[in-house]
Amino acid sequence: MYTIFKVPADKKDVVPKILSDEMISRQSTSVRDGDSLGFDEDVTYVLIEGSEEAVEKAEEMFGEEEVEALEDKEEVYDAIKKADEDAAAGVGTIFG
Repeated sequence: MYTIFKVPADKKDVVPKILSDEMISRQSTSVRDGDSLGFDEDVTYVLIEGSEEAVEKAEEMFGEEEVEALEDKEEVYDAIKKADEDAAAGVGTIFG
């Protein structure tokens, strides 16, 4: 299970606090700037992938900060996964 949050620039400071939560920190997470993913937006996308309980807790915590999860998230998910794979391939080349 996964969800993606679209965090406006003025709320970016809540991301580290939420990701440091004990339950959420044990999940797979990725934080990417919108423009680095090819989206022309001044936002940060936060992917949380893991247990249903942890995703629900993240939705609750981000909701308290008035940051909602994306409803149409497949395009952003694919872009984040591609960026993560590209980064891993680059590290493999360096240390390979």
